[in-house]
Amino acid sequence: MKTTSKNYLWVLLVVLGTLTLGAMESSYGVWRVGHLDERTLLLTGDYSNFIRSHYKAELLPKLKELYSAVGAGWKWDFGFEFGTARLIAAWRPQVSNKLQEFEKITIKGANDSAIALDKAGYWINPTGQARFTDNFGLERLSKNADVAHYLFLCLSSALQAGVEYKISLPTGEVISYCYEPDKIPSELFKINQLGYASEAARKYAYIGAWLGGLGAMPMQKYIDKTFELCDAKSLKKVFVGKLTPRRADEKNNDGTPFTGEETLELDLSDFRQEGRYFLRISGVGRSAEFPISGESVARAFYTHMRGLYHKRCGIAKAKPYTNWTVPICHLDVLRGTFPPENSHYSATGKGEKRDYGFFDENGKSINVNHFELIRLNRDDWKEHISLPGGWHDAADHDRRPFHMAIVGNLSAAYLLRPNNFSDGQLNIPESGNGIADILDEARWGLEHLRRAQQSDGGVGTWIETDHHPHVSEYLPSNDVRPYSLSLATHASSLEYSCYASILSLALQKNGAKEESELYRESARRAWEFATAPTPRISKLYKYRIDKKDTRIYYREPKGLPPEMLLKASFNLSLLYNDSKYLKPLAGMESALKQAIDKRAWSWSPFFLVELELFRNKLTQELDNLRKQQRNGLKRTADDMMKQLEVYAYRIPWYAPEKGFVSHMSWGNYLPLRRALTLLAAEEYTGWKRYRAGAFLANDYHNGANPNGTTLTSGLGTVYPVRFLDLTSYADGIPEFVPGITPYRNTYGIAYDDILLAHGLYNRPRTDQGFEGFKISLLPHALTGGKAIDEKTHAELLRKYWPIWRRWANVEAYSVAASEYTVYETIAPCAVATGLLLDKAYMPAKEDLQRLPTQDITKLPGYAPLP
Repeated sequence: MKTTSKNYLWVLLVVLGTLTLGAMESSYGVWRVGHLDERTLLLTGDYSNFIRSHYKAELLPKLKELYSAVGAGWKWDFGFEFGTARLIAAWRPQVSNKLQEFEKITIKGANDSAIALDKAGYWINPTGQARFTDNFGLERLSKNADVAHYLFLCLSSALQAGVEYKISLPTGEVISYCYEPDKIPSELFKINQLGYASEAARKYAYIGAWLGGLGAMPMQKYIDKTFELCDAKSLKKVFVGKLTPRRADEKNNDGTPFTGEETLELDLSDFRQEGRYFLRISGVGRSAEFPISGESVARAFYTHMRGLYHKRCGIAKAKPYTNWTVPICHLDVLRGTFPPENSHYSATGKGEKRDYGFFDENGKSINVNHFELIRLNRDDWKEHISLPGGWHDAADHDRRPFHMAIVGNLSAAYLLRPNNFSDGQLNIPESGNGIADILDEARWGLEHLRRAQQSDGGVGTWIETDHHPHVSEYLPSNDVRPYSLSLATHASSLEYSCYASILSLALQKNGAKEESELYRESARRAWEFATAPTPRISKLYKYRIDKKDTRIYYREPKGLPPEMLLKASFNLSLLYNDSKYLKPLAGMESALKQAIDKRAWSWSPFFLVELELFRNKLTQELDNLRKQQRNGLKRTADDMMKQLEVYAYRIPWYAPEKGFVSHMSWGNYLPLRRALTLLAAEEYTGWKRYRAGAFLANDYHNGANPNGTTLTSGLGTVYPVRFLDLTSYADGIPEFVPGITPYRNTYGIAYDDILLAHGLYNRPRTDQGFEGFKISLLPHALTGGKAIDEKTHAELLRKYWPIWRRWANVEAYSVAASEYTVYETIAPCAVATGLLLDKAYMPAKEDLQRLPTQDITKLPGYAPLP
């Protein structure tokens, strides 16, 4: 048959049309078995390698053969996309359906004695994007999901310790499993995997599980039973308590549960002796080991700060500072003229008017794409400058104005608790220079902008290029087009002055006089540029509107953000001991009050920390503003303390009936990000109850949560393994870089998870011979084993999948869950744990010597408890 552009994919796909489970070899999944209690097993199956083996044997040769005849490029891309989707649709539903033939599951122990299966449940979750090799042997991300299959086996009688069991599955696979409850931890325990801080006033562990299609694991039989805290070395019990029920699981207005569990708590608050321990419950077994020690927080702080180090721009990440090595990047930058304020690129809404932003030739406010603006005007920018410093934003390699807030928070943490931080604490290239490492990291976050400062004092604060990185540019050192520095505006220069001045104050406190002076002078020059009585900055640009070349112009706003003027001016008055810097604040009390009322919710709770630290230097007007800011912060913190008791697992998040409960996306719900408000309230009021609340938030972050996972890569033992990180895709290191906190929970569910992971709902492409699919992979307990349409499938998943368990991770197809940013997720965790320290600790030997694993599928967090 002649291969044409219309039928070549049909030829490719026909080989996949007759695949059946009967043709499969007897062992094709990778299974892990764990126990929840003596009558409940959790089996986790991964068939990704099996599907990839069929891809290599059946699909890849056809791709090579067909596309050597009809050409490469987009045709190969189509063949890869539709072919891999067809391959997955051929196998995954068969596996899912077969695994749910529960009556065929058998469990046999010694002498072939059988244990009857009382009931069983099934679930499926994504583990990330599916990967396949291309014609050249390179790993390629596809528009498909890898998944884990979960079986929950509830037994009619108890397992016997030390006995090896043979578990036969309906797929023909036989799994050997030795039940050792005194050696292997039960996944029923949800603990702070890093350990509990000695000073924490309240310490809790939890037990509970959700069994997929079976719903909540019944826990009533454990209520009021004894739990034991045991010394890890002697194995002797050192503390005894009672298992008590947490509050009943909350549901949202649609009836969707939040945890899907019956949760019990283990209260360890009365035990404070430092050491290493584990928990034990009769009928359940033991937990993993954990310390009670101040060092538990120190190890968390170290890991979070590693996230910032690994995102540094303009420096090679190399040994002995890390084993996740990448080359130096982005040393050459063009001095550009694109505006630095992201919000100015959006036009006004209907009926709104403003005299700043972008305008067309007729003076109409317009939307502008910053990538397009840079691309069309870059040839006019001739000056090359070297700007090492700052952090890559996220999956992109840009350096954004938002990142300056990280510098402010790190500096504030040092000013508030200098004894928590020291030189050599973080194993970074600057360690040993006599300056606390936290301030060296803060300096790195601002150094590129100090270097970029113009002779007149102005500072551009955004470094960007004209596109998101292509596959060949995932490694930051491989960018093919230059990055450019933004225009220096009055507001951008003032914002820089805010953070350069507080960094100078922190360096001054640290005794780093030379470095403090460098930033003091730089802050002053930026402040003078910002406050000079000069006309508003306007610029003309080349642009395209409706596919026609045209000219547009930009005008910056009139006036300066009052809160930034307050921060920079007050700091400079302290640094120079000169009240002249306060003169621009004259007559601004009303504007400042209004700014605090309307916008303080969006600021870091440490944004105006100077007013608290140096209150003896305040005028009466400024002290009134300090009290206003503090009162608002305290109200928010008090609400958060109440929120800690709303859910079964203690997290400072809105109650189900509150309007903001659904605003979890983009890291808003992250407990340590929320804990910054509690820690600020503690620092400003001295009330220790807020600190106790922050410790509870840290417990949740570190594994005392429904999924039993930490929320940061490399943190603890069960942590995120795959997420959206371009550098980790390209660095040749199997394990993703540690210290990254993905956004994770989104309340809702990424629609591509609905289409690609929990179901296979692919749109047809008749021009490519691709018929599409409408296959739900939800448990038969929900669907009745019948085919359902996409809408019904989506509604079922949203109704049944508990909200706190939704790690809808399909990486590039679930950005609001799978990506991260240095300022929204990584830095807040670092600052919170830094403030929770009880002293400065040197890095643990295990952390300094840590090596990447070579097989990420063996990491417990690859397919954690669903």
